[in-house]
Amino acid sequence: MISIIIPTKNEPYIQTLVSDINKVLRQRHEIIIVDKSSVKPGVVGARLYIQKSKGLGNAIMEGLNYAKGEVIAIMDGDGSHDPIDLKKLIEKIPEYDIAIGSKLVKGGRTEDPFQRRIVTLCLSIFIRVVLLLNVKDPMTGFMVIKRSVIEDVKLKPKGFKIVLETIYKSRKRAKLIEVPITFHKRKAGESKVGYNINGYKEFFRIIILIINLRLDR
Repeated sequence: MISIIIPTKNEPYIQTLVSDINKVLRQRHEIIIVDKSSVKPGVVGARLYIQKSKGLGNAIMEGLNYAKGEVIAIMDGDGSHDPIDLKKLIEKIPEYDIAIGSKLVKGGRTEDPFQRRIVTLCLSIFIRVVLLLNVKDPMTGFMVIKRSVIEDVKLKPKGFKIVLETIYKSRKRAKLIEVPITFHKRKAGESKVGYNINGYKEFFRIIILIINLRLDR
């Protein structure tokens, strides 16, 4: 079975996303929403849990505790990750241990504005150089992974970069593939980060995470 974990916080698009996933996927699956909204959303076709901890990475960790599947999928709840692409990632398992959605490999694309594309590209290059990772889009938040792999690494999630942390810490034992995806603009609601104080804080959190991973902290 496939367990799809989606962390949310005031995401008005979540019901549409859940419905689309259930239409696209023919494999046996479950959708687990770990929610930190100010008002609990009503969602049909998924199991919803109230997040007890703080941070998107910790929401994923809570979701793992509820998941029953042998394969784990992680994706955004704002519509930026397409259910059609989710199906493409799932199809790469079990040949690969990890499949990540990539905007930066051939065939991948993004609807991000130019400034954000430049920031993403620069951070991706920085990560590959510092962490010696042969991954073009290591900051993707879109991943399908065998449960045995993610449970075999000790994660200390900061923000939503749990995918980067997982990729780095499993690099010597896991077979990984990057799958081209289309990264859409969010379908509804407001971004939690951007070119504001929250965006700058997230940028520096990423830099600190990269350094800590390199120093094995």
